[in-house]
Amino acid sequence: MSVQSEPATVPSTGQNRPVPNPVRSKRRVSPQLLAWLVMLVSFGLFCVLVYVIASTITGYLSHSVQHKLAHVTVVRDNNVFIQRLGQPKETLVAESETVQEGDEIRTDKNSEAVIKFFDDSRVDLSAGSRVRIQESRVDIKNFRQTEKRLVIKVLSGVARFTVAPFVPAKDFNKSTFTAVIPGENDSVNQAFAVFNDAETRTYIDGVFTLSVSRSQENGVKSWLSNKSSRPVEVRSGTDARTVAVGPGQRVAVEQGVLGVPGLPADNQVELIENGSYINGIDSWRVQPAQLPGANHIQGLLHFDAERINDGIQPRARIFRLDPRAKGTPYETSIVQEINRDVSDYEELWFSLKVKLVDQSLAGGGSQGAEYPMFVKINFVDQNNNLQELFHGFYSKANDTSTQDQNQLGRSSKLPQDEWQEWRINLMNGSNKPLRILKIVVGSAGHLYDSYFTDVSLIAR
Repeated sequence: MSVQSEPATVPSTGQNRPVPNPVRSKRRVSPQLLAWLVMLVSFGLFCVLVYVIASTITGYLSHSVQHKLAHVTVVRDNNVFIQRLGQPKETLVAESETVQEGDEIRTDKNSEAVIKFFDDSRVDLSAGSRVRIQESRVDIKNFRQTEKRLVIKVLSGVARFTVAPFVPAKDFNKSTFTAVIPGENDSVNQAFAVFNDAETRTYIDGVFTLSVSRSQENGVKSWLSNKSSRPVEVRSGTDARTVAVGPGQRVAVEQGVLGVPGLPADNQVELIENGSYINGIDSWRVQPAQLPGANHIQGLLHFDAERINDGIQPRARIFRLDPRAKGTPYETSIVQEINRDVSDYEELWFSLKVKLVDQSLAGGGSQGAEYPMFVKINFVDQNNNLQELFHGFYSKANDTSTQDQNQLGRSSKLPQDEWQEWRINLMNGSNKPLRILKIVVGSAGHLYDSYFTDVSLIAR
């Protein structure tokens, strides 16, 4: 007999077991492929880097700025100073130093200097002058076009520009050379003398003199003289006007406003400030006594005005009337420092008005120098020699002493208690002034009483 058994069953546990997947083999990246990918990415980055560098270099070379140095050299005396850009104090120029954009160069009342630029142009600074190098560079554009740029601002004094001839060539295709004429401050009411104009391709060479005078009485006044053979343009930054200053002409500029160009006689320059003493002793100073053996009874100085036929006449008075001073010499005088280069002027007229009231000594005294009113003009002549022009005024004639002085042209006899004007052109003498140093007006002797006014030095 057979035995039948039922199929065996597995007890249920309530969970379904996952059916295992068959095992698959992993795919490996080919080393050759990975190497090619790395090489391709590196090459792409290299190309981008080369492009950026090439673009930067191309941009720099196609439009860049090359700053150029200039050299300042002391011509006379040693008091020439540089205010370097960003530096708090001035430095003294020993003999010659380099300067660059933003630097200011200053000469004191006795010194002179010359600034030489990279294109062989130059600026000669007279005594008491200050300039700033605003631009000294070469602009590069489109690889081929290069523009040299010189922009010099004359802050005060007298600067003589010698502009080198410019011919467009390989080195410089265009040129800009401008002298900035200042107003009251550093940025407004300016004017511009354009010697080289890159926009219009107008290039003028030659010599130009820019004189800038700053005073409390008259503000800022400037004069540009053209000694070249072609007209030069002066442009106003105030009213957008432009004038052409022809050869031998001069133009006045005040606060950016241009005058009418004309001959030097039509644009005269007053070199003395407060010559009518409207502001008392402003711009003048009292000199110490010059005569030896003077006692302590000094002369006095007084400023007032008197009524005349056509109005009021401001005046200065110098007097020494204390009886105790009789028999003792003394000089009372005032001086104004001028320190101006006058070599560009054809005429130089000095004048003053004098009224002699009293004097105890006859003529110019026994020394021929003790006049109740005198003037001294100190200057450097064209041979660089120091000179002094002296002229005395008297009302009481002496015998031989005063006659001798008259023969020498050192004095003039004037009527007493009357206003008289004395006038002389300093350029008519054999020793023509190159630079006016100072003007001295005063009285000398024992007892004296004199008035004077309208002291003037007109350059034409």
